[in-house]
Amino acid sequence: MRNLVVVLLLFGFIVGLVPLGWYLIGEMTTDPSDVVYYGSYEPLYGATMSDQAMDKLNRQFPCRSQGVSSTWLYVVPIATAALGALAGFVLGKFGFVLTRRRTREA
Repeated sequence: MRNLVVVLLLFGFIVGLVPLGWYLIGEMTTDPSDVVYYGSYEPLYGATMSDQAMDKLNRQFPCRSQGVSSTWLYVVPIATAALGALAGFVLGKFGFVLTRRRTREA
């Protein structure tokens, strides 16, 4: 039963790392080119600035929807690992096991 719990825990953790990896790859490969600001702050409207500066400025002002918070991306691997371990524990109680049986037919 312990092997099943460990395998499902690792599988859940790896599956949970996929959205985090996708987010981090997107963050690290952003283009630092200049963009024109068309946000809600009037004195900067039409000003040229870097993409990172515009993102930081947009985060400081209220937005209608922020989308998925980046903190959830760090919680997902832990949650999926816990669900995998719980599933392994429950399946183990019902008799499912990971075994490696080798039989030799002579």
